[in-house]
Amino acid sequence: MSCKSPPSLQELAETSLLRNQAMAVSAVDDLPSVFFPSLFKKACRKNSSEVVVAMVQAWPFPCLPLGAMVRKKAAYRRILEIILLGLDGLLFQNARHGRCRLRVLDLRCMPGKTWNKRPVFMVHDPSENQAAMGHSGTELKPQLKVVIDLVLKEGPLMSVESFLVQWVGQREGLIHLCCSKIQIWSMALNYHREVLERLDLDSIQELSLLYMNNPTCLLNFSPYLGRMRYLRSLLLSCFWSGVFLTPVEKDQVITQFTLQFVKLKHLQSLHLDNLFFLEGHLDQLFWWLKAPLETLLVTHCFLSKSDWTHMAEFLCTSQLKHLILKCVKLTHLSPEPLRVLLLKTAPTLMTLDLEGCQLMNSQLSAILPALRSCTQLSLFNFSGNYASKRFLRKLADHQMKLRLRGSQITLVPSCDD
Repeated sequence: MSCKSPPSLQELAETSLLRNQAMAVSAVDDLPSVFFPSLFKKACRKNSSEVVVAMVQAWPFPCLPLGAMVRKKAAYRRILEIILLGLDGLLFQNARHGRCRLRVLDLRCMPGKTWNKRPVFMVHDPSENQAAMGHSGTELKPQLKVVIDLVLKEGPLMSVESFLVQWVGQREGLIHLCCSKIQIWSMALNYHREVLERLDLDSIQELSLLYMNNPTCLLNFSPYLGRMRYLRSLLLSCFWSGVFLTPVEKDQVITQFTLQFVKLKHLQSLHLDNLFFLEGHLDQLFWWLKAPLETLLVTHCFLSKSDWTHMAEFLCTSQLKHLILKCVKLTHLSPEPLRVLLLKTAPTLMTLDLEGCQLMNSQLSAILPALRSCTQLSLFNFSGNYASKRFLRKLADHQMKLRLRGSQITLVPSCDD
């Protein structure tokens, strides 16, 4: 029979403190930092609001990762309201608590065990440690950040998110509402323009735009995209026009949208999926991207001859590490642009995924010499194409030479090859 371990001295001390909220509040000043995470979690569970407020105002770490402690259930809003009450004390008190280092309230969902790991409390942005200076040279109070992930669809936000956006709006200039990941669906802009106005758009690193089948929505969203200057990953999925547009009107919408890409100087990953609306205009999108991408994914798209021919010509495709073309039918297109692109990215390319492109054996054979020049390539997926036994033998010979040099390519062939 296993015996339950006796409580540690720390656990006994925390339990004793929480029996008397007044004593716990007065002890916060002298409480060792290592006690804060576990005591804070217990105080939230026991609804010891005075203790929670006092601990927030004396939080000794740069980050309070609430999303690692509480799942979004009934208790979440109650605990969040208590924490925000503590933040109000930080925002409006004349003298900040001497030991308080809190800069970020992180509400993003994380694995529960993350709360027990010290690094999660140390997450911070270098700019947070730089005091802001007024025009007169006087030091201003550092601003706090609240970090969330958002999914914006048609209809109102969930109650907790709506409450948080209103709370931030009432403290304009004192709180940055930041969002590292955001999904925006269809007509969401009609409902959530206020949310986008409240957000610090520079904080967004991952954006998914889904089912943008209304050109007006795309036009209205374009200025917001241009303000996401530090965006690193972008997914554009299921773009088609649900209304009739003349060629001139369509060109105006696409030009206004793609023009914003020149401002995305930190973009590293671009995923284009089911973009029927942009067919024949991808060269505009690539031309405006002025920084090299690391990853380009094109899935379930129909590429025009113009799209395919110009893909290798732009700066954004010159240093790719991962090129994924999945379920993009290339049978009717020349292999020359792909051959040129492979030669161009030979020093950097690590992944080449051509699954379901229906390339003929002659097309695969045409790119094989360029493939051999890709010295960093570690994965080549050519399932869903028509490879002959001769092509496979040549590929196997190349792989054998790589093994002799101490490197190797993982090959993913078709099931019937």
